[in-house]
Formats: sequence, C-alpha cells, structure tokens
Amino acid sequence: MAQQTAIEWLIDQVQDFFVIPFDILEQAEEMDKQQHGETWDAAIAAHDNRGHFHARSIVDFDEYYNETFNK
Repeated sequence: MAQQTAIEWLIDQVQDFFVIPFDILEQAEEMDKQQHGETWDAAIAAHDNRGHFHARSIVDFDEYYNETFNK
C-alpha cells in the first residue's frame, strides 16, 4: 500500500464532517504535488550549493520551507 501525502491524510480525516467538492480536492492534491516537487528541487539545489555538506543542506532546506510555506 502506498503512503499518503499530508493532503490525502487530511481529506480522509475531514471527509466525514464536510462535503468538499471533488474539483477542489483534485486541485488541492495537484498543488500538494507541485509544492512537494519544488521543495524537493530546492533541497537538492541547496545540497549542491553547499558542496554536498549534509548538515548545512538540512538547515538550508528548513529555511526554504519556513520562508515558503509558513506565514
């Protein structure tokens, strides 16, 4: 069985309480996929930019994630 993304898990949790139109669910899943890909690309770029130094690459990723997704 495949793992769930965060958005898939959230949908499973709320679907019994709320009626969410299918097109909105599809859009949310597509946005989640796109954001994951961009985050993945940024993490790889940060790692490459730091000469493959793992500890610094992790800090770069955390900074990127917080700046991009936390408001």
